[in-house]
Amino acid sequence: MEIVEDTYLVHRYWGKKLTSYHFSNRPPLKKRTFAAAPIAEKPEVSPEFLPFEFPYPHQGDFRNSAVQIQQANGDELVRFCFQSYEIKNGVNQLSDLPHARGADEEAQTLIIYLSDQIAEIELALYYTIFADSSVIVRSSKIKNIGTRPIKIAKLFSASIDVRYDQQLSTTFYGTHQKEFQLNRSEIQHGLYKIGSSRGASGPLYPPYIALSKGADEFRGEVHAMTLIYSGNHEIILERDQYDHLRMQAGLASETFSWQLNAEETFYSPQALLSYSDRGFNGSSQSFHRFFTDHLISPAWKNKERPLLINSWEMTYYDVNHKRIIDLIDAAADLGFETVALDDGWYGKRNSSKTSLGDWTVDTDKFPDGLKPLVDYAKEKNIGFGIWFEPEMISPKTELLQKHPDWVMRSKNYEPLLGRNQYVLDLTNPEVQHFIIETVAKTIMELGVSYVKWDMNRHMTDPFSQQQTFESTEYPHRYMLGLYRVLNELTSAFPEVLFENCSSGGGRLDPGMLFYFPQTWISDNTDGLDRQQIQYGASCLFPISSMTGHVSDVPNHQTNRVVPFKTRAALASSTNMGYEMNIAQLTEDEKKAVRSHLKEYKQERKLIMEGTFHRLQSPFEGNTCGWMFLNKEQAVIYLFRNRYQVFDLSLLIKLPGLDHHALYQEETTRQVYSGSELINCGLALENPKGDCIVQKIKLKKIEAESV
Repeated sequence: MEIVEDTYLVHRYWGKKLTSYHFSNRPPLKKRTFAAAPIAEKPEVSPEFLPFEFPYPHQGDFRNSAVQIQQANGDELVRFCFQSYEIKNGVNQLSDLPHARGADEEAQTLIIYLSDQIAEIELALYYTIFADSSVIVRSSKIKNIGTRPIKIAKLFSASIDVRYDQQLSTTFYGTHQKEFQLNRSEIQHGLYKIGSSRGASGPLYPPYIALSKGADEFRGEVHAMTLIYSGNHEIILERDQYDHLRMQAGLASETFSWQLNAEETFYSPQALLSYSDRGFNGSSQSFHRFFTDHLISPAWKNKERPLLINSWEMTYYDVNHKRIIDLIDAAADLGFETVALDDGWYGKRNSSKTSLGDWTVDTDKFPDGLKPLVDYAKEKNIGFGIWFEPEMISPKTELLQKHPDWVMRSKNYEPLLGRNQYVLDLTNPEVQHFIIETVAKTIMELGVSYVKWDMNRHMTDPFSQQQTFESTEYPHRYMLGLYRVLNELTSAFPEVLFENCSSGGGRLDPGMLFYFPQTWISDNTDGLDRQQIQYGASCLFPISSMTGHVSDVPNHQTNRVVPFKTRAALASSTNMGYEMNIAQLTEDEKKAVRSHLKEYKQERKLIMEGTFHRLQSPFEGNTCGWMFLNKEQAVIYLFRNRYQVFDLSLLIKLPGLDHHALYQEETTRQVYSGSELINCGLALENPKGDCIVQKIKLKKIEAESV
C-alpha cells in the first residue's frame, strides 16, 4: 500500500512474496482533461485513476464505492484522509460476528485509520495475517466521533483494485438440489454483481469470487475472496474504461443500513483473501487449511466425526418408536456410530404444513418419549441425534397462538407463507431466548450427541412487529440474532456435533462454519449430480466440512439408478453417512454396507485431514476425479459417467505426489515413481457400462534414488 499526497490510501500489490518493494509497478500519472483533479497544481493526480484500498464516493472516483454514509443533515459527502496506523499481535475478535480465530503469537493485525474531521467519522481498516497461512483477513469499522447520529448506507469488508490483464472470473451459482455450480467467464467492461437478498447466503450465489490468468487446477495465479457471513451479501467486479479491475465483497448495500449514534462503532463482517500461484487447487488448499486451523471450532478441528445413519429417506414423517428401535438395531449390527432422528418427531408433524415451533414429542408416535430411544442406542454403543428447524414456525400452532407477535412480518400486510411456514423474528431477544432454551433443554434432557439444524425458507417479510429501527437494518439484525443463538448453544455444548443444513447447501458459507463444523451440502444425493456439487464446494470448503450420504435407488431426487459402488465412493469423499432403510437390507446388501463402513473407518483420518486434490472436472467432460493425500499414502477416485466405445482406456495424472518417491498400488502391487504418476499419469481399464468408479490406493514405499 501507499499513501498518495498524504491523503489517499492506494493499493500497489497483492501476490507472491517479495524480498523488497521499491514501487517498480507504480504507473506514472498523466493528466486527463475529463478527470477530476482535487489538487490544482497537480492535475495529473486524479482519484479516477488511483487503485484505492477502500474507495468512497463523491471524490472523482466514479467506480463502485466501498462505503457510503449519510450525515445528520442529509449530506452524503465524506472525504476520508489517512491519519495513522498501528500493528497489534493477535486477531480482531468480533463479539457479535463469526471471525477468524488465533492466539496472539499466531497472528498480527495492521489497523489503518482514516478520518473525516468535518463529518466527524473515523474509518478503520483491519488486515490480519497468520504465520501458518497465506490468507489475509480484512474488515472495516466505522466510528461516529461526533455528537449527532449518522446513517451507514454501505460498508464493504474488502476492496481490491488491480489492472485488467485478461483474467477470468470464477464464481458459484446454484439452486436447491444443484448447489455450487462453477461459473467461469471472461470479464467485460462494466459492473458484474452477484449476491443474496434472501436473508441468507443462499444457494444461488454464495460469497466467493476468484480472478485467474492462465490458471488451471495446478498452475497459474489465482486471487480469491470470500466472506465470513451468512446473510445478505454482494460480490462486485468492475472493469472500467481504463482497464482497471475492482473486486469487492461485503454486506448487500440494497438491503442494508445502520444508524450509528455518537461514539458508537459498527464492524463489517470479515473477508478472506487467498492468493495462489499453484492454480485453483492451491487456492482451495489455502482456504481448507485456514478454515480448519482458524475458523472451525477447536473442539472439532481434528475430532473424529461419527458415521451416521439418518432416518429421513427411510421414514420421512412416518417415524415411531418401533421403526427407530429397528434402525438402532440395524445400525449397531452394520457398524454405524450414530443414529439421527430426522423430521416428524414432535407436535402433530405428519407433513410440512404443521407443528414447527411446538417442540414437544408426539406421544402417538413415541408413547414413552425419546429418552428410552437414546438410552437404548447408548446400550448398543451408538450415539443419538435429533433434527430441528428452530428458526421457523407453522400456522395453527400453539406457539403462534401464544405469541403472534413473534412472526417476522410487517404491521400492515399478512406475512407470506413459504414451504407452509413463517419465519420467527430473531431480532426479538425473546425469540432468541426461546430457541436457546428449547434446544438446550432437549439436549440436556435427552443426552443427544448430534443436532441437525435445518432452515428451509428465506425472508419475504423482513420486518419486526416491535421494530424501532429502519427496515433496511432488519436483515443484518436478524443475522446477529441468529449468531447469538448459535454462539450460546455451541459454547454451552461443545461436545455436541451441530450440523448445518438449509435444504442442503442453502446456507453453506464460512460464517456458518464458525459454529457448525460440517454441513449437509445438498438434499440431492444422486450419484451423478453429487460429483459437480462436491467438486464445486471443494473449491472453498474442506472435505471435513461436507456431509454426504449413501441413499437408495432409484434416487429420490432424480429417479436415477447409479451403482452402489459409485454412490459409496461419493459419500466416502465426505463426512460419510447413509440415508436409506438399512433395516430391510438383503444379506448381500448388508455385507456390502459392512465392508464399506469398515473401509471408510480405516481411511477416515486420511479423508478428513489429508490434502485434497481435484484431478478431473465433471464440469468439463465425462469424468470426475480427486485424490486424498498425506505423506504416507493416497486414495484416488475416478468416476467415469458414460461409456464411449472409442475410449479404449482411461488416464489420470496425479499432481501432488512426492516427485522423488516410489509408490506401490495396493491391488496390483505394481510400483511406480512419483514423477511418472505426476507427468505420465496412470492408465486404467475402461469397463463397459455407465456410472462406474475406480478406486486407486497408493502407498509410499521409499525415496527413489537420484
